[in-house]
Amino acid sequence: MGEYSAAAAACRRNREEKEGEEEGGIVLAPRLIRTSRQAGAAASCTCRIIGSLLSLQSLCILLLLFLALPAFCQTDDADPDQGANSGSYPKEANTIGINYGRIADNLPTPEEVVVLIQSMKIGRVKLFDSDPTVLTALAHTGLQVISALPNEDIAAVAASNATAELWVQENVLAYYPATDITTIHVGNELWADPGFQPLWDQLMPCIWNIHASLTNHNLSQTIKISTAVALSALGSSYPPSAGAFDEEIAVPYVQPLLQFLSATYSYFYINAYPYFAWAGDSGQIPLQYALFESPVAGVLDTGLKYYNMLDAQLDAVNAAMTRLGHGDVRLAISETGWPTSGDPDQLGCNIANAENYNRRLVDKMLSTSSVGTPSRPGVFIPTFIFALFNEDLKPGPGTERHWGILYPNGTNVYSIDMTGQQSVGRSGGGGGSSPGATNLPNSNNDPVQPDSSGEASAPGWEIPFDMSSAPGSLLLGSSSSLSRSFQKKTLLTMLNLSRSTTSSSNLPLMIICNQLLIKLPFLLLTITFLTSLSLISLSL
Repeated sequence: MGEYSAAAAACRRNREEKEGEEEGGIVLAPRLIRTSRQAGAAASCTCRIIGSLLSLQSLCILLLLFLALPAFCQTDDADPDQGANSGSYPKEANTIGINYGRIADNLPTPEEVVVLIQSMKIGRVKLFDSDPTVLTALAHTGLQVISALPNEDIAAVAASNATAELWVQENVLAYYPATDITTIHVGNELWADPGFQPLWDQLMPCIWNIHASLTNHNLSQTIKISTAVALSALGSSYPPSAGAFDEEIAVPYVQPLLQFLSATYSYFYINAYPYFAWAGDSGQIPLQYALFESPVAGVLDTGLKYYNMLDAQLDAVNAAMTRLGHGDVRLAISETGWPTSGDPDQLGCNIANAENYNRRLVDKMLSTSSVGTPSRPGVFIPTFIFALFNEDLKPGPGTERHWGILYPNGTNVYSIDMTGQQSVGRSGGGGGSSPGATNLPNSNNDPVQPDSSGEASAPGWEIPFDMSSAPGSLLLGSSSSLSRSFQKKTLLTMLNLSRSTTSSSNLPLMIICNQLLIKLPFLLLTITFLTSLSLISLSL
């Protein structure tokens, strides 16, 4: 019996040793084999549990990052080197621009005008059309040029790609690059005149057709497209943080324009005239506030101080663009200035005030320390003074014919340094050597000089106003610096494919797509990370 038991035990040991050889190729002790199997099963189970928990935890964390990163990565507009769009808008030359209008019968030839512009060290010229003689005269001058497709040509170019191509051939390629055309303005102040309402629906198709033609010639990155917008496009402008576009045009017309400007890194050009705002309410608004001369803040808004009306107007536009989800689009001033004369009942239109305004405007816009606005400090704003000449054939009130810094014979209406090197004092406040402001009326269409005191009658003015608790914020989000480049390229492609069918009915969907594109890189990162975790878990 004992011999049988011993034989059975030996047989069992031999069988277990063979199983050990089959599994690992090494003879292991039977007890060690059983222990190893149990440990392996336990480790595998533990790894699967840990992998599942890790995946769940990572998913929660990454979802939170997915929602929060755009806010943390949002570009700070206060950065003087980057501004509203990090790495998007090219660095601009620190020069002032001028509007060269020609509604007159007594102006110098374009060749003579170019000499005058260069003698004043002006670096940019804005036109209201694409006149061949003017574009030819501007060739090889180093002047940056904004040419224009006039309002009356919009419908034809919007209706046909072939017409757009012909327009680009005749008005751009025939002169570029000898003439440094940097921007094309499609239309001027379309939304300010109900008479142009039939063209409102044609603006974006026209812009897209011009853009397609420029793209075909590899010029869409070099020559930008925009339009000049009157400040009256705002339905609300006070205080600046409450700025909003008029409801009639905001979503159906301004929104598509901003989408295009954002995708192509183009400027939103605004015609801003503190003169008209002051003249319309001179009893309440101090003249110094409109002329960059106020010693105190005229408006306090969400902790920001406004020492001049132009800053307040610009930040109202910035707020309006932000409400439509495009705080990333930069502003440029296509027109601003002050009239030197007008009708007898028009106050403040005189040489002294015009000289004060434009001198301080140049000083502010070309400053190396106070560039930008209170809500967007450090962001350079390309600015074009209106205008180069008095234009004697312009219709309307007397002021319409007296905005020029030069008389038609080329002499100065008043002296002004266009380089910003001869400082006239703090841009936002008082000081300086230019004549004092005056709100005297103009009695005979001739320039009015300051009174003997040289002082304006408007008292100092400060209205503290805090909008921090105001309701009605319509912020739709903003782009992060990490995703903006990818977003804009994708958005431009999407908009380009759908431009022929864009209407007010599908704009909300496009806005949603825009916001999704902002976060798309983070979503892809999340998916990639979770996929990696899953593969690691399976391999264990």
